[in-house]
Amino acid sequence: MADRLYLRHSTDKQTDARQRHALAPLLAAGAPVYEDPATSTRQLSLDRAGFTRLLNEAAVGDTVRIADAARLFRSVADILALRPVLIRRGLHLRVESGLLSGIDLASDDPGTKMMVNVLAAVLEFQRDMISENTREGVAAAEAAGKTLGRPAALS
Repeated sequence: MADRLYLRHSTDKQTDARQRHALAPLLAAGAPVYEDPATSTRQLSLDRAGFTRLLNEAAVGDTVRIADAARLFRSVADILALRPVLIRRGLHLRVESGLLSGIDLASDDPGTKMMVNVLAAVLEFQRDMISENTREGVAAAEAAGKTLGRPAALS
């Protein structure tokens, strides 16, 4: 039974420094790392190259460890697709920091199932609010006459 670490960030401008900090003891112990840098949360975890490689290399009883739940899933659809795969393969899923630390999110009991679905709904709401705020910010900037986007290469 091995620990397998999963890291993901959404854009090229972000880093995984906070995640690496939360997973530092496991990194120091030499746990294998699987990454999906600059990957949208709208892409389901099962469709991400790094996470797929993790699943292909994991053995029954292994534990997938993530810094926080939003690094792996941010939608109800994603966790509903992910949990049965983890359960069927006999894998565990543990969040290393925050409210959910220490709980196996791939446990097949009704209480964990309910908690994970509520969490996924909250994370999906958070993602949607970020998108809505971004759209409103862009609209406000355009209304104020600001030029958005990359400057023209040629004049």
